[in-house]
Amino acid sequence: MSTFFDAWHFDGQSAVRRKVEVQVIGNQFYLLELERRHGPYRFGDLHFLGKKTDGTVYGLEGKDGWRLGMTGTVPAELSAMLPAHRVYGGWIDRLGLGKASLVFAGISAAIVAVVLLSPQWLAPLIPSSVERELGDALVGDFGGRFCDTPKGKAALAKLTRSLDDNPQDLQVEVANIDMLNAVALPGGKVLLFLGLLSQAKSPDEVAGVLAHEIGHVRERHVMQGLLRQMGLAVVLGGFDGSGGSTINSLLSTTYTRDSEREADDHSLKALKQANISPVGAADFFNRLASMDGSRDLKDRQARTMASYTSSHPLSDERRKLFENAVVKGSAYKPALTADEWQELKTMCAQDKDVKSGWGFDIE
Repeated sequence: MSTFFDAWHFDGQSAVRRKVEVQVIGNQFYLLELERRHGPYRFGDLHFLGKKTDGTVYGLEGKDGWRLGMTGTVPAELSAMLPAHRVYGGWIDRLGLGKASLVFAGISAAIVAVVLLSPQWLAPLIPSSVERELGDALVGDFGGRFCDTPKGKAALAKLTRSLDDNPQDLQVEVANIDMLNAVALPGGKVLLFLGLLSQAKSPDEVAGVLAHEIGHVRERHVMQGLLRQMGLAVVLGGFDGSGGSTINSLLSTTYTRDSEREADDHSLKALKQANISPVGAADFFNRLASMDGSRDLKDRQARTMASYTSSHPLSDERRKLFENAVVKGSAYKPALTADEWQELKTMCAQDKDVKSGWGFDIE
């Protein structure tokens, strides 16, 4: 038994709109036009395109430009065979999906622009699990270059515990790389480079630097820097396997003035809580500033000093902040004992299995 109803049709070959009669036979249909019969077509190959004033419009799978407009009331037995209508509701239906899509695209572009220009807004939204995976991947690129001796690790753990209430969330390592620098990585990782330990004159100096880097971790500055330097797609999509370029991006990332101030404030609070004198940090920063002013590019020490100041700009305000934080008459205690300090400084030299250098290209 056949069912007939009126419709209009574009065949996709010409711009002529044809008035047709739809003949339904089972799960198929034909289009009848005067003495011509087009088909058969399968209802399963139809897809809903939209509703217009002159009917509900469907397209046909594999036929570009093919259109079938159902006018009037469609018989109930036929409705169940047609593709479901996508109703978006409210202003979207009034505008039409095409215009609504343009509106959404404009809004989305504005939101993306604002968010990407404000990494401090986006960084807290990055899941902790993603941040840990990023940190683990970066730490893995240093394979075999972390110094490890029982007494050296014990001294480093003691220093970390004194500066943070939740040291279990942190992974602090000493990298056997002759660069005067320290870097915070995603996921609570902090690396102190051998060059920094070699140049430091006291454990109090290292304590000030470590507390500063922990401040960057706790304030989520690391993710802000990565987003600013490398973009959201790289951070969420993973790195391309070039560990050197990623580490270089982190080492060359200059934190904002506000971020540096927050990390300094965190460092001062941590030093105060641990009863460690901020004089060490002040002396360290003063020495860096004087060495950074060296014009002798052949001076190896000056070059290694500059590596820290390139990512942690020093200023008179920052140096005075630590100098002025000293409380006269306070009974400060050393960050480590003399023996612990010696074990920490010589940890890389004592570790006979540790590798040296970067192990990958870094610019």
